[in-house]
Amino acid sequence: METMEHGTVKENNGLSGTMEKLLGKTDHQLFWITLIIFGVIVVFGILTPEKLASGLQALQAFITTHFTWYYLLFTSACLGFSVWAAMGPYAQMKLGREDDTPEFSTLAWLAMLFSAGIGLGFIFWGIAEPLYHYMQTPYGAEPGSAQAVPVALQISYLHWGFHPWSLYAVGGLGIAYFSFRHDQPMTIATALYGLLGEQTRNSAWSKVTNLVTAFATIAGISTALGLGILSIKFGLTHITGIEMTPGMTIFVLLLFMAAYIASSVSGLKRGLKYMSLINIWLAFSVIAFIFIAGPTLQLLDLFTDSLGLYLSNFITMTFWSDSMDQASEGKWLGWWTVFYWAFWIAWVPFVGGFIARISKGRTVREFIIWVVLIPSVVMFVCFDIYGGAAILAERSGAVELWKAVQTDMGSGIFTLLTVYPFGFFASIIIFISLVIFLITSADSASFLVAMLMSKGDLEPKSGMKILWGIVLGSLSIILLQTDGLKALQTASIVCALPFTLVMIAMMVSMVKGFRKDRIDGNEK
Repeated sequence: METMEHGTVKENNGLSGTMEKLLGKTDHQLFWITLIIFGVIVVFGILTPEKLASGLQALQAFITTHFTWYYLLFTSACLGFSVWAAMGPYAQMKLGREDDTPEFSTLAWLAMLFSAGIGLGFIFWGIAEPLYHYMQTPYGAEPGSAQAVPVALQISYLHWGFHPWSLYAVGGLGIAYFSFRHDQPMTIATALYGLLGEQTRNSAWSKVTNLVTAFATIAGISTALGLGILSIKFGLTHITGIEMTPGMTIFVLLLFMAAYIASSVSGLKRGLKYMSLINIWLAFSVIAFIFIAGPTLQLLDLFTDSLGLYLSNFITMTFWSDSMDQASEGKWLGWWTVFYWAFWIAWVPFVGGFIARISKGRTVREFIIWVVLIPSVVMFVCFDIYGGAAILAERSGAVELWKAVQTDMGSGIFTLLTVYPFGFFASIIIFISLVIFLITSADSASFLVAMLMSKGDLEPKSGMKILWGIVLGSLSIILLQTDGLKALQTASIVCALPFTLVMIAMMVSMVKGFRKDRIDGNEK
């Protein structure tokens, strides 16, 4: 009997050893539970995509309708916490030891931050969202009027400015602080270290938190890849005239999978870093081109006007709940602001975790400034140029952009560029930028999931990154072919509501951790 037991132990150690050799150290519970969950989702997505989607959308509608007040207050609290962290008594505390220096240059850090935090979302919505708010203005002006132009931009500033970036900051700051300063694993649960102490690694709360993180990351990026391919299809047809068949779509996704896995395996300091830097220059070159070749003076005036409206109406927009329109169906807030807050919160585990990983050696104040203030200002400029140029082109009758984005959301930027000299060449640059954004987003996501599955290892093994890179791409391919992507995206947004409780605990944990470190004399 004893021999058999020893033999069994030896055999198990052999299997475990083989897995560890290929994947590195592994959180087996998180690993298998995550795989099982997505296996079930794929099965339902294939067999009953419509039922899965309708059920989740009904749940999402219930949340956005009944928890409007909560999302508005919660997002405002995160913004307030970010301001306090940057200006309060702990602003000079470092994410790491006192002698730690930043791992990446400021430009590389910012480039990777944008690649993870915005990705291809801006290419989708930079044109489309201001047009929607211009044509369907909820307040402040008559839809489609001249007065609606700056109002449309101020609403876009709200959805892409200080509020969403403060959510990312809350999600990333605690992870970076406790991981680098207290030598804790790089997981979302580490942000709870100020509350749970050494129990953080093995507590039920930490396991649930890491599971939600893995789910939100995989669901978010899988849907982003699938939706990104739709924009790629339009761009490829626009540039080459070639219509993408379903078979070609799968082939392109397989190429993307190979590209982002190769980038992920090469490491943060090579593949992702350099691609993010290249993409920043490409994206900003097109923005500069539109600004110079377009109605420059009007865009400057419009920026001043819309930014002034945004700042003067900041408090009103932040807390506007449309309380006297409760009976109407399809409330604007539920479709836009509340949906956006839920969407950004759903991405906090992924983006916050990734930003934390690349922020070693920064101070709390530096982290907040570069994660909240700088990206917000950049978004204001970008939306003024993209969105402003689009609305002005629509108003002048130069191109039917409103009709184009209603037909295909990804067509906006390509359609706008048709009215500019050398617009075809600018379209090629945008297309390349879109491709790189897809690769960098999937690269950073597969890296983060691999890090979680490796118990917070800062440098997970290539085998783990390859495995989860394949899972991301395969999920996108399967659900894109079965119309299950919308359901997966909705599922991740529904998860945002319970995750807000985790973020509240994160903020309490950070305050307690900051205070304790100051009392213990760990702060310089």
